[in-house]
Amino acid sequence: MIVVGAGAIGTSIAYQLAKASAKVAVFDRGRVGGEATGASAGMIQINPDRTTPPALSTLELESARLFPALAADLQARTGMDIGYRAAPLLHVALQDGEETRLRTHRAWQVDHGVSVAWLDGPAVLDLEPAISPAVRAALFYPDDHQLLPLNFAQALARAAIDLGAVVREGAGIDRLLTDGDRVIGIAIGGETVHAGEVVIANGAWASSWSEALHTPIPVRPVRGQMVALRTTGTGLRNVVSSSEGYMLTKPDGGTYVGTTVEDVGYDARPTVSGIAGLLALVPRLAPRLADATIVRAWAGLRPGTSDGLPLLGRIPGWYGVTLAAGHFRDGILLAPVTGELVADLVAQRRPRFPLDAFDPGRFLVRAA
Repeated sequence: MIVVGAGAIGTSIAYQLAKASAKVAVFDRGRVGGEATGASAGMIQINPDRTTPPALSTLELESARLFPALAADLQARTGMDIGYRAAPLLHVALQDGEETRLRTHRAWQVDHGVSVAWLDGPAVLDLEPAISPAVRAALFYPDDHQLLPLNFAQALARAAIDLGAVVREGAGIDRLLTDGDRVIGIAIGGETVHAGEVVIANGAWASSWSEALHTPIPVRPVRGQMVALRTTGTGLRNVVSSSEGYMLTKPDGGTYVGTTVEDVGYDARPTVSGIAGLLALVPRLAPRLADATIVRAWAGLRPGTSDGLPLLGRIPGWYGVTLAAGHFRDGILLAPVTGELVADLVAQRRPRFPLDAFDPGRFLVRAA
């Protein structure tokens, strides 16, 4: 079996296939975790709202449940710490209108079983002294976590290799090999690699196979810029977010500020305006960190879809090819459950969750 893409999604799929004793080869034009995965903040948050489709929130909850055992398993197999840690979230209101919106948001979440508490301003400052004294209130999510995204993908790849998989970095695929209506492998330069199944999991670049498969794969790149800071004192105790963005301190002591959401095509360069907007957030949200120094700035291209749902399943009209892309900002969160579900699909086992809402053919149906 061939997996195209070595981000969190591709390596998770490869790991699950290798665990099931399948012969797996993973190909990536760059490095393991080198694109959207490595550019992400690595937050694992389960905070659905009224706009979150139920099918998606079901997968999010299940995937979050899988993380503790997966983190322990990866460390036991590889010795690598993926940085899985508790990272409670404070979503703050700094103005009166924001406070009203948070109350409405919390009421919906409580009705739908989300673990969330309401904190007034003094309680927020007790929990997170670095927050602006102007804070009026916050929603507190005690069960959220974070990890180190690059470590995560690399640990999945290492575990898959230890189970017999092959991972090839710097291996850009030239074309898919087809025989009638079946995908039978890939071509790299003068080399051909045949397989009984090809899984397309190369994120924002999944749409590049649309022409070869005569089928639209509506995944588009959405740029997200980030900046890392180094503080002179302690960082943040919690993830802190507002309507403008978020900040979190990573296990290595660096504090990340994110993020932008930009439709600019395949341009992963950070910009002056984008980074300036993120830096302007720091004194408004956490003024104690205003004297932090800038360590680096970067951007990644998230794989977005028009309805906000990933594409999971067979590509209509074809055999031997499965799509796992379009996870947008949920790639890290959904990696564990996606790996298991796609491994089931490839092995022709019935997935334990219905995947109708994520069927790649749904866009063809709408067009028709």
